[in-house]
Amino acid sequence: MRKKCFISLLLALVLALSCIPAFAAELEPLPMDQVSSGPKPKDENYLSDTEYQDESISVKIYEGRYADTDYVYAHVKISHPSQLRTAPAAIYNSPKASFVARASEANFKGRLVANKVNAVVALNGDFYTKTDMVKVVLRQGKQVRNISEGMSDLLVIDMNGDFSYLPLCTKEEYQAYYEENQQNMYQVFCFGPVLVKDGASLIDEEYLNKSIGSQNSAQRSAIAQLGPLEYMLVTCNSSQTKNNKGMTIFEFASLCEMLGKDLSENGCQLAYNLDGGNSATLVFKAMNAKTGKLSYVKYNCPEIERFLGDIIYFATLVK
Repeated sequence: MRKKCFISLLLALVLALSCIPAFAAELEPLPMDQVSSGPKPKDENYLSDTEYQDESISVKIYEGRYADTDYVYAHVKISHPSQLRTAPAAIYNSPKASFVARASEANFKGRLVANKVNAVVALNGDFYTKTDMVKVVLRQGKQVRNISEGMSDLLVIDMNGDFSYLPLCTKEEYQAYYEENQQNMYQVFCFGPVLVKDGASLIDEEYLNKSIGSQNSAQRSAIAQLGPLEYMLVTCNSSQTKNNKGMTIFEFASLCEMLGKDLSENGCQLAYNLDGGNSATLVFKAMNAKTGKLSYVKYNCPEIERFLGDIIYFATLVK
């Protein structure tokens, strides 16, 4: 009897592990620098127009409807923190382009930038070229900008791929944090607010932030951590698209809380609001009906495509 139970438990463990990308010794991490990108994802690893899986990464795209609005989200699991990456849109024209403090107006469509860096899946960033709005920028371990005015929550992603945040952080507070933690800082985003922490929304119906139009029904975008090297990317539609009203920040935070609990027992460890409006962009590969080939597409609101200043993306390690 004990032998049967042991075999059953072993089979269950094998099945569970088979759904999670395991970091194999022969797969080298990617350089955590500003100019490198991952290997090109293999077409055969796109299992459908909504799913990709190889030895190092799995991505599954889902769709739904909430608050009279369509939404699209991605569940992402990776094997190494270096697979969570960022890129300035300028890299589309200049392969060696990096994030710079005085950003130019080098903005391009997200799907073109995703293609250039071999993304498996990509999301818009905080539009870092808007220096009047995005006052703190650290990308791929390099400090780019700090002119914080204490008006925004900052998302900090460390070298292990784990999320934390600095609420309404001033320039002095951020500089002190940076000096103490810079060796472990991988990415810093400046938009916000934090939507969900420890599985529960932090946003109430009265929350007001004019810079993000919190009370407006709008298109929105967020990134969340569910667990170690496990993430969720969320976008919702706007009233510019048929049969959609868009979401207030309260509704969007409630959606992120709900989706996080659907994917993970404890929900989102932390979910963070990124640039919204027409910037909200989720990019993945799908079959082109005309060419019969896979190509990068804007998965949410494909009829509305704004040029972006930067993207967040996830790369494969499989060459």
